[in-house]
Amino acid sequence: MEEKSQKQIEKERKKQERADKKFVRWFAFLRCAEKVLRVFMPYKRYDAVESYGDRPYVMLCNHYRMIDVRYPCAAMKKPVHFMAKKELWDNKFFRWFCNKCRCIPVSRDGSASDVKAIMQAMKYLKNGENILIYPEGTRNKGDVDMLPFKGGFAAIAIKTRTPIIPIVQVEKPRLFKRAHVFYGAPVEFPEYYGKKLTEDEIADCEKRLRDMMIKTRADFLAAQAEKRAGKKK
Repeated sequence: MEEKSQKQIEKERKKQERADKKFVRWFAFLRCAEKVLRVFMPYKRYDAVESYGDRPYVMLCNHYRMIDVRYPCAAMKKPVHFMAKKELWDNKFFRWFCNKCRCIPVSRDGSASDVKAIMQAMKYLKNGENILIYPEGTRNKGDVDMLPFKGGFAAIAIKTRTPIIPIVQVEKPRLFKRAHVFYGAPVEFPEYYGKKLTEDEIADCEKRLRDMMIKTRADFLAAQAEKRAGKKK
């Protein structure tokens, strides 16, 4: 029985290795597809760092369209797991795509499935993998800078001691119109590592990230407006 069990374990291990290799190849395909999509929906990338290392990251991005997943694909050579609302699994195509990307289904109603999503995200990070979170929780369809952030990302990053990379889209991506995207330097909160976090401490960290992202966008728009005004003179 013990020998059979060992064979089963080895079989499952090899099966998982094959699945992991397929996932890496799939992500490589997404990176190639991003380059093609960039021809039709171009954007200029502003980097705070030359390149990100091999360590895991929690990536934050404000959210306008479904294709926003291309920005972490362009930044990372290692696969990124996207946290996505569980309703996407109700659609056959999106269910296929989300499963191929090993997305993490998230429920925002505070149910057990939301706790499961957090635990899965932390497991990926501890395994050295990246995750992407849209902190607004849904697409921004209005004219506001950014929607209010949903809680959770700061606690995930702090508990796993993972740096956060803020990605800021200045405007909605459009066909044949160049957009502007900022990739921020990794942000950490080491002062909270190993501590029992309070709700106020978590909220403060999340507010600091949101303020930083809003300022990045506002500063760029102000600079662009000043540049246009100078041309008119």
